[in-house]
Amino acid sequence: MSWYDTLRYHVGPPLLMVTTTIGVQFLALVGGDGTKSWSLLGDAHSWTIVGLMLAWALFSLWVPGKEFLGPTTSYGYIPKYKANGFQFFTVSLVAFLLLLYVRPETALELVDHFPQFLASCNVVAFILCIYLLIQGKVAPQTKEVIEPKPLMYEFYRGMEVHPRILGVDVKQLTNCRFGLMVWEWLVVGFFVAGWIKNGFSMAHFVCAALQTIYLGKFYWWETGYFNTLDITLDRAGYYICWGCLVFVPAFYTFSSYYIVAHPPVISTAGSLAVFALGVASIFLNYRVDWEKEYFRAHNGKCDLWGKPATYIEVTYESVTGIKHSKLSTSGFWGIARHLNYVFEILSAVAWCLPGLGYGVWPFLYAIFLTVLLVHRVFRDEEKCRAKYGVMWEKYCNAVPYRMIPGVF
Repeated sequence: MSWYDTLRYHVGPPLLMVTTTIGVQFLALVGGDGTKSWSLLGDAHSWTIVGLMLAWALFSLWVPGKEFLGPTTSYGYIPKYKANGFQFFTVSLVAFLLLLYVRPETALELVDHFPQFLASCNVVAFILCIYLLIQGKVAPQTKEVIEPKPLMYEFYRGMEVHPRILGVDVKQLTNCRFGLMVWEWLVVGFFVAGWIKNGFSMAHFVCAALQTIYLGKFYWWETGYFNTLDITLDRAGYYICWGCLVFVPAFYTFSSYYIVAHPPVISTAGSLAVFALGVASIFLNYRVDWEKEYFRAHNGKCDLWGKPATYIEVTYESVTGIKHSKLSTSGFWGIARHLNYVFEILSAVAWCLPGLGYGVWPFLYAIFLTVLLVHRVFRDEEKCRAKYGVMWEKYCNAVPYRMIPGVF
C-alpha cells in the first residue's frame, strides 16, 4: 500500500472526524461571550430544537407536491426529489420571524444554547451515518457496484449515492431541508439576539440580510442543485451528511454568531457598501447558473448577451448508449469555466466583512469556502475529462481560464 493510500483510507478519515467534531464545539465556545458550556449529548432544550427542526424538514418532503427527477446514474437509477424548495424556505422564514416577534427571547436562547445544539446535532449525525453504513453493506437500496474499502473510510465517504430514509432522499433531507434552513434560522436569530444585547446594528443586519438573500436564491434554484457534484457524485456518509447536519449550522453561521458577542465596528456607510457588494455578487452568481440552465433548456439554440450562443459539441457514453451534449462557450461561461465560484466567494466575503476589526475569526467561512471551491474546480474537471475525453480538452482551449480570466 502506498503512502497516499495509507493517508487516504486509514489516517485521513479518523483524523478529520475527530478534529472537525471537536472543532465545531470549540468554535461555538470561542465565538461566544465566555460564559457558554456544553455537554457531550446536549440538553433538553437543544434536543427539543433539533427534534422540531427535523420533524419540520421531514414534513416538507412528505407533503404531496411536484417532484423533480435528477440525472440518471451510471447504474440506471433515477433519483426523485421534492420540488417545493422556495415554498419551504418562505414558509419556514415567515414562521420563524413570527415566533421571534411574539417571543424574542427565543433568539437569546439560540445563542446561549448554541454549543448544546451542536452537540445534539452531532449525535443525530453519527447515528444516521452508522445506519447508512450498515444499510449500504447489508441491504443496499440500489444496484450500484460498491468497491469494498477500509471500514473507517466507508463510514466517512458513505456507501450509496442516493439512499432514502423514511421515504425521502437522504441528501435532500440533510442538505436542503435541515442544514441550509437551520443556517437561515440561526443567522436571523443571531441578528435579533445581537439587537437585543447591543442595540440595532446596520452591519449585523447586512450580515443576516445577505445570507438570507443568498439562501433564498438557493431555494429558488434548488432543482438545479440536484445536478451538482454534491448530489451526483458524493455518497451519503459522514463527509456530506455530518457536514450538513453539523458543520453547516456551526461553521457557515459563525460570522453571524461571532458578532453577537463582538459587536461590529464598521460604519453605516461601510455597511451599505458591503451590502451593495454582496447583492451584486449574489446576483452575478445566480446569473451565471441561470445562463447554464437556460442554455441547457434550449439545447444551445438561444441568445446570450444579445448574440447566438456558441458551444462545443461533445459525446459521452451512458448506461443507455452514446449521448450527445453541448458545452457553452457563450456569456459568462465563455469567460471562465467556473466563474460562478468567484461570485460565490465574493458574496461570502461580503457577509463576513461586518466582523472587520476582529482579526481572522469572522472570515473563517470565506477562507474555507475559497479552499473548498478551488478544490471542487479540480474535482469537477477531473470528472469532465473522464466523461468527455479529448472534447474536454477542446473546450478548455476555447475557455482557457478556470475561475479568474488572465489569472487562474
